Amino acid sequence: MERSWQDVLDKFHYGIYLITIAADGGYNGMVASWVTQCSHEPPLVTVAVRNNRLSRSQILSAGKFAINVLPQDALGSIKKFKLPDWKKRFDRVEFGFSPHGNPVIESALGYLDCEVERTLDAGDHTLFISRIRAGELHREGEPLTTDEYGSVYRGDK
Repeated sequence: MERSWQDVLDKFHYGIYLITIAADGGYNGMVASWVTQCSHEPPLVTVAVRNNRLSRSQILSAGKFAINVLPQDALGSIKKFKLPDWKKRFDRVEFGFSPHGNPVIESALGYLDCEVERTLDAGDHTLFISRIRAGELHREGEPLTTDEYGSVYRGDK
């Protein structure tokens, strides 16, 4: 990508979310910023996942996932979701389950329980267009954004 384009994209602001999946006999979580509502009726959201991520194949296999809305003070606690061994990412994390069996971390402001309706190839990412099946706001608070996260995802990792 040309540097001048990337400089402009760096000015885009996104939320920082935790996508959680029950798959392959365990639980996985990945930090995501390319998440957005794309329809009100029916209620649909889109999540972009890089094609080389294990989470992508797990979402494809499970057909469902949860979007955890993280609070601003979650910076320290989400580092564990970048561990190379995905089976250790939920060690010492307090979590419950959504109505559809996805992990929901207790520190989240809330969550959306999503079922994949379709996927779209989007270059080096896959777009998961997913129907919201359930959701709950656990508490009020300011969500974590790229402003607090301190870095912008450039898609090259």
